[in-house]
Amino acid sequence: MKPIPSHRKNNTAQGITIKNPMRKLSIGTFILLLFSILFLSCSNKKKKVAESKIQPTVETSLTADEAIVPSENYEIVPNEKVCMVNDRYMGVSQIPIEANGTTYYGCCENCVEKLQKNLDDVRFGSNPLNNKKVDKALAIIVQDKNSGSVYYFTSQEDAQTFINKNKG
Repeated sequence: MKPIPSHRKNNTAQGITIKNPMRKLSIGTFILLLFSILFLSCSNKKKKVAESKIQPTVETSLTADEAIVPSENYEIVPNEKVCMVNDRYMGVSQIPIEANGTTYYGCCENCVEKLQKNLDDVRFGSNPLNNKKVDKALAIIVQDKNSGSVYYFTSQEDAQTFINKNKG
């Protein structure tokens, strides 16, 4: 409350509204967080892509043992759950993208164009054991569970060697 000067004859109390600076801070923080999420995501567009751009998925026949080999920090993951443009394990099935008769996976419409046109040679990764070029669609993919990033291998043996070599 603000004191009333004594020279005034009005005896009614006057109130001062004090704005809560924390409210502005939390709204500002929320807005900053929202913009960060939008900026860091691949695209703010819907993940649904027109069916004319996508070919049907080719099924692979992996057994349960081949699909996931547990380790402390690394594991083999299914190709369809990896965005092959961002090289990130997404945890859910991604958009199948047909390019030259091969199925790749991406997380949004921007990925479709990049994979179909092979912009920046995005369809290929590098095997970390020998630096050989690997077609991502044909690769055995290992996820780094700490960061979500992935590595591409030409064989199950290379992937398992990498996992064993990098155990805790």
